[in-house]
Amino acid sequence: MHAQSTMVIKEIVIRGNHRVTTEAIRASIRAAEGRPFIADELERDQNALRAQGVFKDVKVFSRQLSDSEVQIIVDIEENPVVKEISIMGNSVIKTEDILKLVTQQKDSLLNFNARRPTAEAIRNLYDQRGYFAEVDFPTMPDQPETMTILVIETTINDIIINGLVHTKPRVVQRLIKSKVGEPLNEATWASDVRRIRSTQWFDKADPGIRPAADIGKVDLLMDLKETRTAKFDVGVAMDPSSRLAGTFAISDSNFRGSGQSIGARIQQDTFGSGASVSLDYSDPYFDRHDTAISFSLYSRVQSYFANFGSTTSSLSRDDRFDERRAGGSLSVSRPLRGNFFATLGMSMENIRAINLSSGSAEYIRQDGSLVKGIAQISRDRRDVPLDPYEGDYLRASIEPGLSRIDTIGGSVASFTNVLGNNPFVRTTAEYKAFFSKRPSDRRKLTDPRPVIAFRTRMGMISGDVPFYEQLFIGGSDSLRGYAEQRFWGKNAIVASTEYRYPMPMSDAFTLIGFVDYGGAWGGYPGISNFSQSDKIKLHLGYGAGLGFRTPLGSIRIDFGFRPDGGSRTHFSIGGSF
Repeated sequence: MHAQSTMVIKEIVIRGNHRVTTEAIRASIRAAEGRPFIADELERDQNALRAQGVFKDVKVFSRQLSDSEVQIIVDIEENPVVKEISIMGNSVIKTEDILKLVTQQKDSLLNFNARRPTAEAIRNLYDQRGYFAEVDFPTMPDQPETMTILVIETTINDIIINGLVHTKPRVVQRLIKSKVGEPLNEATWASDVRRIRSTQWFDKADPGIRPAADIGKVDLLMDLKETRTAKFDVGVAMDPSSRLAGTFAISDSNFRGSGQSIGARIQQDTFGSGASVSLDYSDPYFDRHDTAISFSLYSRVQSYFANFGSTTSSLSRDDRFDERRAGGSLSVSRPLRGNFFATLGMSMENIRAINLSSGSAEYIRQDGSLVKGIAQISRDRRDVPLDPYEGDYLRASIEPGLSRIDTIGGSVASFTNVLGNNPFVRTTAEYKAFFSKRPSDRRKLTDPRPVIAFRTRMGMISGDVPFYEQLFIGGSDSLRGYAEQRFWGKNAIVASTEYRYPMPMSDAFTLIGFVDYGGAWGGYPGISNFSQSDKIKLHLGYGAGLGFRTPLGSIRIDFGFRPDGGSRTHFSIGGSF
């Protein structure tokens, strides 16, 4: 130790550096010419140079020149100069977005210290978008001037569905948008789970994720317990005009485990208007291209009161009029690229007034036939269409039609321009958007959470149409606080905003606050005490509601208010929008 403490560093020789200056290297080490030589500091200096990250190899050692002097030799092998940065393995995030996160500079020495922050930034970017990835920096001996960044995305190895007895596996697989071989996105998988649960085909739908045998791959698990989907109902009900009616209905929302929906319903009221009968069928997976088809056949009695839907306590025959509509409809929808869907359809019906009272002229009679077609394009980016937390929906449609009215009477007896053959075109558009904050705990992505929902609808009709083919605004589906179909016309627009807050005590209940603003104008003039406007005139409705989910579907009760102090309670099945 005594001999070591008396030796002095005479000279420091630095070899092998080309881009890193000798002065920078000298500044990084503790050894200095003229200072006492301490052998234990050689390793420290060597580690300090390696820690800079720009050297492929560093060796620091001493050579004794005399009894009192030593020479320090620093051998440096610099990393290659980076000319190119190559990104490999990425599929869900663009290369240019990853390059923005790389801290390594081109035309400078490869710096090992740039790897860690770069890898962390890339992982965070994947995490923000709901994906998983690991990052590696493989060495390419034949490309020394290229920094290669390998992104190892977590992909789906298999999707395993357990518990199916009645339902065909292909039906559930079509509900799942996550695909084998694609990168795992937790938000997509959470939407898949909610979509399966929303079918109401299962008492239980428990998801899971487990590592697969291969590195970077996982298996998605879905444990299901089926419920009874066929329903048979016989009973007494209140029809839309608050009259007693006997009902018989049979339906199955998952017929023979195919995902098809069938239903038949017969309703007979107590006022002698005859039976209402309907047959309905839909198949969301008609072919391998996910073409959806639905049709309906019906002969229904539509009952009205002379004040056209507003609340009344009178059930007198003189205060009502009935209409029988018999016909059918058919529609076909098919997905296109980019979340777009195309729909074509048509409907035909015969319309006849029945049981008209001779004591009142306040009824609407426009007997005849009606044929309509529809061509629609839509884009659906909602996470779950039936109960979305996020995403949006856009729809535009055109409906050419032909009415053939042969008999008119009552409140519309003077509107003879609707008689005969009258072509018309109805054009409508709708936009919905949903916003919610995703929970930081990904395990809670399927849990109910507050949602801000927005919708706007607008429409326009050219040509003469029967009264009930106008655009209507008012009621639970548009302008709450007002009577059903309170405003009508050839032009209409309405916008609604809701805040939906799930009740902490139960996931099945939701509190809702809403504001509606809209109106319709330019159609048939006022009838009875329902005044109308020829020009645009919009109205405000607001209030609060309660929604709750049942085995039969969602149910809503809304309490709507108007600026003039009026109010109305609305009851609906299936939610608002």
